[in-house]
Amino acid sequence: MLHLYGVVTDSATTPQDLRGRLDRPVRYVADGGLRAIVSDVGDEIPVRRADLLAHAHVLEAFAAVTTVIPGQFGMLFPDEEHVRGDLLRARHEELTQLIASFEGLVQLTVHVRFQEEPALREVLDRDPDLVALREAARAAEANQDLQVRLGQAVAEGLEQLKGEEADMLLQRLTPHARAVAVNEARGANDVLNVALLVERDEQRALDAAVTELGEDLSSRMTVRYVGPQPPYSFLEPMRQGELSWA
Repeated sequence: MLHLYGVVTDSATTPQDLRGRLDRPVRYVADGGLRAIVSDVGDEIPVRRADLLAHAHVLEAFAAVTTVIPGQFGMLFPDEEHVRGDLLRARHEELTQLIASFEGLVQLTVHVRFQEEPALREVLDRDPDLVALREAARAAEANQDLQVRLGQAVAEGLEQLKGEEADMLLQRLTPHARAVAVNEARGANDVLNVALLVERDEQRALDAAVTELGEDLSSRMTVRYVGPQPPYSFLEPMRQGELSWA
């Protein structure tokens, strides 16, 4: 069986000495100006976390040097001829158009989270009534109603603060991006999880902007920066005609 990582053109730059799932070497299956990035796997192998990481690592290695259309993890083909017939020939027009659309672009992902204690202090500092409610709840520990009201009020204050901070972050990041995809928050302290589609020549400017953000926010938030990546968050909008530019 062959595990599919993604598709590039036959002129794409190739990362050196790249290995994928099961530490197997990565290779190409080519047809019609396209190359599928694959590696050999067994017929029935359990999926491990290491396999998911290997899949992402291969794609990110290609994204660092060329335009790659990622395949969804778990796409397997019985042999090279099925890769050519069922993928490269059957979807030749779609894949060629996607590669052309994303030429010279990479995805970079910024994930910002509140540090819990500083965020709570800020919520309290902004609302004297909330401070009074907290003191009342402390003085009446057995009062379940007060405890619930305090919890709800803190949650509402945190959500308002998140919205304000997310707007600020986007204002600082989006000038460097061709397109933006805001992902759903994954945790209670998430402020922003955003994918940015960026021209390769603009990546250093975004790198500097994210570094500056991390320094400015270091006492209140943590900033995680990932990339370059393939355009994961922008493939479906492009297929649906919802993402375009001159």
